[in-house]
Amino acid sequence: MPADMQKQVLATLMDMTTAGNVSATRTENVEHDGPAEQVAGANLAGEEQVRWHGLLGDAAWKMPRVVAKSDQDARPGYQAYSATECLDHPEVLQAKAKLLAQMWQRSAAGTVVYTGAGLSTASGIGDYASKAKNSIAPHKKTTSCGSRLELKPTLAHHALAALEGKHLIGNWVQQNHDRLAQKAGFPQSKLNEIHGAWGDTKNQVKMMNDTLRLDLLQWLEDWGDNATMCVALGTSLCGMNADQVPNGVAQRFAQSSGEGLVIIGLQRTAYDEVASLRIWGLCDDVMKQVTKELGLKLPTAKVAKRGVEWEHKHPRCICNTPTRTARDPL
Repeated sequence: MPADMQKQVLATLMDMTTAGNVSATRTENVEHDGPAEQVAGANLAGEEQVRWHGLLGDAAWKMPRVVAKSDQDARPGYQAYSATECLDHPEVLQAKAKLLAQMWQRSAAGTVVYTGAGLSTASGIGDYASKAKNSIAPHKKTTSCGSRLELKPTLAHHALAALEGKHLIGNWVQQNHDRLAQKAGFPQSKLNEIHGAWGDTKNQVKMMNDTLRLDLLQWLEDWGDNATMCVALGTSLCGMNADQVPNGVAQRFAQSSGEGLVIIGLQRTAYDEVASLRIWGLCDDVMKQVTKELGLKLPTAKVAKRGVEWEHKHPRCICNTPTRTARDPL
């Protein structure tokens, strides 16, 4: 990375941490950024290339296209842009999926995935940020029925569980409460439900200013210090304490270490210009392409069976997260 770009990236990341993301509360006090500008299909260069495609972006890639315009803030009061939604052109998405697959193979079990509400909208769970009138968020097109505790994992959940089964994920920082990761077969021992979970009396769902469980916070900080790549899916990256994980990974990438931060989602985030790769798309669509590049079929039978067994053992998501100790592996 050129010295001037490295300096700019590190300065941007430093600005994001001045509010003190090492506190034990769920949120941080951060400045609000303005709305995203509308984009059109065109080739890019320089700062615009980085903003829309990441530091590893190709100058030949077209800008993402706006699919749902909004003047509303995605997350009022937080470090977020407008609720405008964008998608990469199909050929650009394919190229990015191929690049991410290569990065994932190099990072392997040093990878942490960091997920927000956008990961689970295809299961029927709503989110806060999808405010555009013509939003393409999956939950806007379907009506969920029955208990939220009986919802099923999405393709992206199955993809992440399959990747862990191939030793390509070392930790999953889960901001959602839905336990769809476990239902997809992802092991609890590598899952940090940092904001609490349904059916967990030892790690109940946290409100915005609640104190995080200290053992899980320490685990989060350890991965923030050690991960070689962070793949953020469906999260606004709007100033939560847990954002220290993508922040730390991005800092190390700027200093020529690791694969950096990859952001997958529909809306702009404050971290776009420090990401090594920025992908504009729905989580299911992107992960379908990435797992195809890696030669994985979804769902993976062995992993899916583990998910079914978890559901049978923990009806209605009733499962308490054990307390971590210093003897537990990272």
